[in-house]
Amino acid sequence: MKTFFFTVLVISFLGFALAQDTVGGEPGTIPAKFPSHLGGNSPWFPGPDVNGIPYETPPGCTIDMAAFTSRHGSRYPDPSAFQQWQNLSLKIHSANFTSSGPLSFLPTWRPVLSDPDQQLSKLSPGGWKELYDMGVAYRWGYPQLYTDNSPFVLWSNLYPAAPRVVDSARLFARGFLGPNATTLGKVYSLNSSDPRSLANSLAPSDLCPNYVDDSGGANATQWADVYLPPIVARINGMLSGNLVFDASDVSLFPYLCGFESQITGTTSPWCDVFTTDELKQYEYAQDLRYYYGSGPGAGKNGTFMLPFLAAVMQRFQDGPEKEYVQKDGTVFRPSPLIATFTNDGQINQLVSEIGVFDGEFSLPPNRIPDGQRYVASRYVTMRGTIGFERLNCRVNATVSSHGSQGAQQQYVRVLLNDIVYPVIGCADGPGRSCELEKYVQIVKEKQMQAGEFNTVCGFGNGTDVTTFLTDTTLPFESAVTP
Repeated sequence: MKTFFFTVLVISFLGFALAQDTVGGEPGTIPAKFPSHLGGNSPWFPGPDVNGIPYETPPGCTIDMAAFTSRHGSRYPDPSAFQQWQNLSLKIHSANFTSSGPLSFLPTWRPVLSDPDQQLSKLSPGGWKELYDMGVAYRWGYPQLYTDNSPFVLWSNLYPAAPRVVDSARLFARGFLGPNATTLGKVYSLNSSDPRSLANSLAPSDLCPNYVDDSGGANATQWADVYLPPIVARINGMLSGNLVFDASDVSLFPYLCGFESQITGTTSPWCDVFTTDELKQYEYAQDLRYYYGSGPGAGKNGTFMLPFLAAVMQRFQDGPEKEYVQKDGTVFRPSPLIATFTNDGQINQLVSEIGVFDGEFSLPPNRIPDGQRYVASRYVTMRGTIGFERLNCRVNATVSSHGSQGAQQQYVRVLLNDIVYPVIGCADGPGRSCELEKYVQIVKEKQMQAGEFNTVCGFGNGTDVTTFLTDTTLPFESAVTP
């Protein structure tokens, strides 16, 4: 039975009159408390348990394989975002003003980066902690999936802008393997811009001319026009003098809350500026950004991780003992724990096709709907993780003189940030899991509905299957030491 994931949300106050649901400051998270509604700009946190499904392994079942795809850990801002921080700081310190309430800190605020030239786009200390702790948690949680002092292979996207994805894999390996990580572990970094990779990487859309992420487009713009003006007016009411914030300024405040908290390890003063209701409105802006940018509302944009999903399920069908002959003739026996790391766009593409949000209504651009299942804060946080477990369960058990007997049946269980999510239309297995063969068929049907990969991608005659999980000799991958 697994007991390593921390699924209890801590509800507390941030120290000001504005009460907010907060998370963080718990084992496996950064030390700071922060609101739980920051979307893709949030440090990692588990939960919330919106489905009421116990996390413990269902009775009569064991986990003999598992896979996860994780976003990189918390990081410093990219150059364009940091420029916005600097512009905001210049605006504040060029004005003559007084501020009150939760804005009282403004006169002394400066961007928290100490050495931008060395820090921009890289993992922050908060990210280091998230990934190392994650490695330890998975070692505790899946002891049956690793043999001490044996080799362990991971895969990462070779993100060209910064090493934060491969560094996340390296840090996980250090937590998972301990002091011998540099000799036992190996991270295979996949170059998604190499034309030979195409569907055989952890960011296949990078090569697809037909893939355009517009960050929610008109839907996100319409919602910004609805929710931001009242917040801007309220916040400007706490200022006197010639400092006046506009909507572009105010939309940065929750972003700063999440980033400053994980960079410094202490709760950012920006976390007190939005009320709880306003933070939920900001969270919905994040939902629209992902839903219509690269998710279920973006048409074919959300389908490009299907070859990878099919490859993971093929590994589950093959079972934990399978050995593979690689292109160079060598034999590769991968770990029954499949560990992969990529970026938020790919996390969102993958989550759109795993079946847990099938049948979700389209998100309206002018209001927050009731009964919404698709919430970005619950899976695309920094170090946001999509997990799969292969449950090997005893079914039709009978009792004889030799003890309990019965056939073994395999099921798939899906987890988002450590919370179990049922596959829509296939949740009648133990712990509301889905029978493996049925899930494989669901994935195949999704691939058929999406259309021929190269045509949808617009690339041409590249590979349309993922094989890197069973072949470490591919010419577009390189090995990195943890």
